[in-house]
Amino acid sequence: SHPFFVLIFFIISLIGLLIRLFHLHSLKAGGNKIDFNLLREKNIVRYIPWLKENVRGHSETIDIVAHRIQQNLSLSQIGRTLGSFIFVGPTGTGKTFLSELIGMTLYPNSEPIIISMNQYKSPNDVYTLLGAPPGHPGFEIGGSLTRPIQENPYRLVLIDEIEKAHPDVQHCLYNILDKAESREKSSGNLASFAACVFIATCNSGVESLRNVYASEKNHLLRTARAREILARDAGFERALLARFDDILLMDELRAIDVAEVACLQLAKHWRRYGINVDYASPEIILEAMMRNMEFKEYGVRQLSRFIQELADPVIELARQSGKNHVRLDVDRRSGKIILNA
Repeated sequence: SHPFFVLIFFIISLIGLLIRLFHLHSLKAGGNKIDFNLLREKNIVRYIPWLKENVRGHSETIDIVAHRIQQNLSLSQIGRTLGSFIFVGPTGTGKTFLSELIGMTLYPNSEPIIISMNQYKSPNDVYTLLGAPPGHPGFEIGGSLTRPIQENPYRLVLIDEIEKAHPDVQHCLYNILDKAESREKSSGNLASFAACVFIATCNSGVESLRNVYASEKNHLLRTARAREILARDAGFERALLARFDDILLMDELRAIDVAEVACLQLAKHWRRYGINVDYASPEIILEAMMRNMEFKEYGVRQLSRFIQELADPVIELARQSGKNHVRLDVDRRSGKIILNA
């Protein structure tokens, strides 16, 4: 009977080991099993024309980011993210907008996690990001970064204005970008970021980066110099910058790009009301460009508001007339948009 009990003990021990291994795998997957075969089947490169259609003036950035993510998708596994990038540029140049569109192409059923780092200026904000320890206020809520990932690991993480975060908060990103995981302080569970793309935006070091882009055409050398610039001008630690795959300049748009953005925004605004714009007078676009120069420090963000101010008085008239296609002209006396039959 002795060998029989030895066999029973061995089987029980084996079952226990298998349970612990399964539990460990579950934690590494952030509580949700990540389907890496599904990730490897994704094709973001086919969305490049659509991204360029909606984000003007940044074709090189779109190409670089999309191809890097595509490469990482094919190599996706526990322990590595799908990509990490810093978009540097003045406000209103499309950094956040492009990030959100990339998230839509990769994860059409998942909202991006947007973390505004101007709200993380204290060392205690580490607890907000990763969850407060048990017994501290709000520990049951979990971290603003870790808890959403445990609920749904397929996410784009947008770290807005990363230069404004407290250094302790920036340090939290080391392990996340390095090993694609972080232990939530509230629950003790591991959140896996192996199905995530990280994009950070930064408004510092723009002028120096412009000089680099003007003088250096080799992309690898640009990125190396960009790391030095952000360490010097924005005060980032080199260890943090080294963990990002790429640093890209998204600078002010050229006049032709602003004109194209104005056309896109005009058409988009009217489509919200079920009306297609078949033609828009050049004067409308010229006025939008001139106003954009007035509010240059706000970038194209202010342009969208101006387009809305121009269009709103006429949209109601078009709806009352039952139109679903319009041609827009300008009254030369008043300067207002009018419907052209």
